[in-house]
Amino acid sequence: MSKFNSYVKWFVPFIALLLVLAGCQTVGGLDVNKALLGDLDVKSAEASTTFSLNLVPAPGISAEDQERVDLINSFSLNVGRIKLQDNGNVSAAGAVTFKQLNLPFTLFMDKEAVVFTVEGAKSPFYYPIEDYSALLGEEGLDPEKAQKISKLLTTFVVNNLPNPSAISVSPVTESVYGEQVNLTKLHAEVTGDQLPGLVKSFLQSVSKDTEGFKQLIGGLYDYLIPVIKEAGEGSGDPLDLGFGDTIPWEDKEGIVTVAHDAAKLAVDAVLLVYNKQLEEMYEDSPELRTVLSKNTKLQADIFIDSALHVRKQNIDLIVALPASEDLPLKSVSFKAQSETWNINGPVTADSISKEGALNISSTQLTPGQTLRSFDSNSNAYRILKEDIGITKRSLYIEPDDEYYYPVVKGNTTMIPLRYLAKDMDATVEWSKATRQTIVTDDLSGKKAYFKVGSNVAEVNGVKVKLAQPVFVDEYGDTYVPLRVLAQALQATVKIDSDGWIIVDRK
Repeated sequence: MSKFNSYVKWFVPFIALLLVLAGCQTVGGLDVNKALLGDLDVKSAEASTTFSLNLVPAPGISAEDQERVDLINSFSLNVGRIKLQDNGNVSAAGAVTFKQLNLPFTLFMDKEAVVFTVEGAKSPFYYPIEDYSALLGEEGLDPEKAQKISKLLTTFVVNNLPNPSAISVSPVTESVYGEQVNLTKLHAEVTGDQLPGLVKSFLQSVSKDTEGFKQLIGGLYDYLIPVIKEAGEGSGDPLDLGFGDTIPWEDKEGIVTVAHDAAKLAVDAVLLVYNKQLEEMYEDSPELRTVLSKNTKLQADIFIDSALHVRKQNIDLIVALPASEDLPLKSVSFKAQSETWNINGPVTADSISKEGALNISSTQLTPGQTLRSFDSNSNAYRILKEDIGITKRSLYIEPDDEYYYPVVKGNTTMIPLRYLAKDMDATVEWSKATRQTIVTDDLSGKKAYFKVGSNVAEVNGVKVKLAQPVFVDEYGDTYVPLRVLAQALQATVKIDSDGWIIVDRK
């Protein structure tokens, strides 16, 4: 199993762990469901948020892994001003901290694009938001209907999730954006070993919630059927739900009933084998017993005002991790804090012009293009090049490699020019006038010229004698001396004891 799959396997339960808190019923006179659902009606607001994480290394961690841990622990995000405008526009201004370097940024999003700037960037960047009206039609894009579906789904989930065992409510006075506000503090705690029982209780509640389930499916029907019809479907043939019978598209009650019964049947089937499947999961992945243990703990303090709006949140999550060579960590913790003010008040998002901005959706930026988008003296440039290492490349070529097909001539290793250049982010052009192949280094923009049959190349304006002349093989690939091409692309070449060729660029 890959490292990525291992991480996913461990971290999926954490998402569910976070969601559990949304299911609190009335506690100490506070209707927590209404409080958590109250924010769905917020159309405008201002907010701030901070986020940080901390990795705790396992005993005996290597110096190299400790360096990586320290690097990750240096990361934090602080967004000092988020503005949600009532028309849906959003702006944010904040900073990312990394290795004690502060990297300020701003962001703006409307219905057309996401535009953002980073200190040190020579121009803003933007990513257009595709217009789906041609695919979905105006019915599918109706924001009021979309909001209604969001409310139905959130209400359904919130109403059926159970209370965690540790939960309390108390009156407090807290500072929110510099103002002292009388609030109700909801404190809740959940540990990893409680999660399987909470999930089972949620499924049992869902199975019994016929009214809520049907309301959700009915809402989905109201939203999706016009979209499907506008797309040209559903105008003639009845709907086949896969149970042998067909139902006319216009029969909302029939479709909702059949869909609910099928969904309830699926939930009940899961419940019948829930405990058995849980034990099998533990047997197949025993490391989950560490993750889903008392050492994994979520604590949340949620501060709610008299209008049942969440004004402040403090979230602490500690996740215990099993011993692993791939992941030499004892635990990882996340901390998030946020404040919200000016709820449903006059808010104007701070727009950022797209004029002169770099469209990052239509262009897949190479490392060189990315770095050239920033001032070379900026923190962003240093982080990208030195810490993240976006220019680093390491290619491993077998002696009989079936991709590169290296050829040795007179003790000189020859390599297909185009393949190596591509993997090193360089561009390759053919000059019909001079009958030369031109390779442009991605990082420096410097050029190298090779001509078939010639044992002389030009690299960055300097003539270079080649140990073997350039040639074209039977498949039409142009071969050049490996070391000359690698040096032109700022890389080094080594050959290990097994004959593997290592092309490395720092």
